[in-house]
Amino acid sequence: ISPPYNIFVLSNYKNQNKVNYMNIDFFQDVETIILKDKLGNFLGVDEDFVYTFQDVVKLSGHSCPTVAGAYLMTIKALKELYKDELPVRGEIRVELRDSKSSGTTGVLANVASFITGAKEEDGFKGLQGQYFRNNLLKYEAPIKGDMRFTRVDNQEKVEVIYDLSNISLSGFDGSLMQKGLQGVATKEELETFGAAWQKRVSEILLKYKDEVVKLIINN
Repeated sequence: ISPPYNIFVLSNYKNQNKVNYMNIDFFQDVETIILKDKLGNFLGVDEDFVYTFQDVVKLSGHSCPTVAGAYLMTIKALKELYKDELPVRGEIRVELRDSKSSGTTGVLANVASFITGAKEEDGFKGLQGQYFRNNLLKYEAPIKGDMRFTRVDNQEKVEVIYDLSNISLSGFDGSLMQKGLQGVATKEELETFGAAWQKRVSEILLKYKDEVVKLIINN
């Protein structure tokens, strides 16, 4: 099958499912972040990397308040650490307060790792002591925030907390979620639930982004 045929099929699929794509139109309005990657530059990738919320949705396989929070925390921490500089992917340590198996910790870690390049011991080992990515992601750190980000070059660090308790999101019918999980919801009910769910995510990312993430500076 030639590439033009694939593109045509994708275009038709989108046209036939417009109601589903309308739920995520807001993705294009969410702040993006640009990082430079010295390893990429060294190996001939002659451009910086732009990361979007849609990228982390693809990584996670879904869009939810936790994915949104992980994205916002990572962006806010990097902006604080690097000010007017471009953050350097691969030179950022990421630590999480909770254990790897606890709650949504894995979701937070996956998003932060994707953007910063930080990995556990299975990460890239580097080239002659340079450009390593392994051992930059840790769990069960003795911190107050949900995550701590540290610049490897100067050891400046910042903790971030994600808290939705002081905002009011649009409601949704929880019974529709249960019906969907039980496989008894109608197509219309699933569409109603999905639209309401994504409206809440959009509010976090656009309306309340400056309220839901707090910084703890601890250089």
